[in-house]
Amino acid sequence: MKTTERGIRYISLIDEGADFNIPVMVKKAKTAYKTFNFKDKIEILIFFSDRKDFSHTIFTEYGVIDDEFDGKKAIHHPFGVKSIIGIEVSEENTVPLIAYALGQAIEHFKQNLDIQRHAEWNELNKSESYLCWQTFFCQVHSATIRRMDGEADAFLRSLPFVLAKKEQSFSELYIDGTFRHLVHALSELYVLKLAGEEEKVEDHLQMVRDLTDDSFVEVYQDLFDELAAYMKGVGSKYNEVHELELFSTLETRKKQLDAMYM
Repeated sequence: MKTTERGIRYISLIDEGADFNIPVMVKKAKTAYKTFNFKDKIEILIFFSDRKDFSHTIFTEYGVIDDEFDGKKAIHHPFGVKSIIGIEVSEENTVPLIAYALGQAIEHFKQNLDIQRHAEWNELNKSESYLCWQTFFCQVHSATIRRMDGEADAFLRSLPFVLAKKEQSFSELYIDGTFRHLVHALSELYVLKLAGEEEKVEDHLQMVRDLTDDSFVEVYQDLFDELAAYMKGVGSKYNEVHELELFSTLETRKKQLDAMYM
């Protein structure tokens, strides 16, 4: 058992070397969250190359059952008010994955505050609208780290392929996955906008206009504005509860998009 420079405990299930320095990688990932203190929010970080090793470790050490076949590379398990986090190590994506999972730990912490304040939260915290917000929140911070290495628009670049098949993508069968893809893309757009990359932002919006229509563009822009405003407000206050109105707004936007191409 080792700790990072800020006292976050971690286990490495692979050999550490000069090219894989966990404290340095965690420190870089944490820069996306400025000065937030994760020490009392995270039970353990576990780094692995084989998911089975992670699953075995958390079951042996904590009695937590892991779905080792879910395909995720950044894994978050609630553990009381804290979080157990697993990170699959790769040459390029490890630090952004850490940043993403740290976001999940913050959201888990906020959920515990929400449970105390909102009676509705027991149903809301498993809803698709909440999962979309969590995706946006975590992906913004992951994309912030990826942008340091010049790569922060993977979902923006893949979005045209989704929009080219609108009738299928926004059908009832696929709308959940498509909406999540939009949220991923908007998180990258948010990071580009924060960085002052206005030309890239406008190029993206023009692509959306070319592949859709005015009604879609209006909803897409509204969705971005709502997520961005929430991110700058409640989303940046890591120790405060959520405002529930956001989640009903997200559900409304998804229904609007679903109805456009029926």
